[in-house]
Amino acid sequence: MDARITKAEAALLLPATTIPSRRQAEVEALRLAAIAARDEAIAAGFRRAGHAVLGAAEAVLRALLTFPARLQTYQALRGLSDRELRDIGMTRFDIPRVFDPAFAPRAANDSRGTPQRAA
Repeated sequence: MDARITKAEAALLLPATTIPSRRQAEVEALRLAAIAARDEAIAAGFRRAGHAVLGAAEAVLRALLTFPARLQTYQALRGLSDRELRDIGMTRFDIPRVFDPAFAPRAANDSRGTPQRAA
C-alpha cells in the first residue's frame, strides 16, 4: 500500500476556492431570506402563544378576585321579590345572566315582554 496522496485526491480534500457564479449568489441570497422569514414566523408564533397564555392567566385571576363580590350580588338579587326585580327592569330569568357582558336590564317603564291589559 502506498501512503502517498495524489494531487487529484488532495484537490478533493481542499475547499473549493472558485468564485461563486451570479446564479449561486442569487440562490444563496434567497436561502438566507427564507431562513430569516422562517425565524420571524416562528418568533411571531411564540409571541402570539405567550400573549394568549398571559391573557388566559389574567382572566382566571380576575375571575378569582371578583368571585366573592359576584356571589354576593347574585345572592342579593335572588333574595328580591318579583315585584322588586320588576322595578329594576329584571325578571327571575335574568338573574343568571347578570354577569354576561352583553346583558343590559330593561328600563323599569319598558313594556316589552309584559302582556298589555285591554282597556
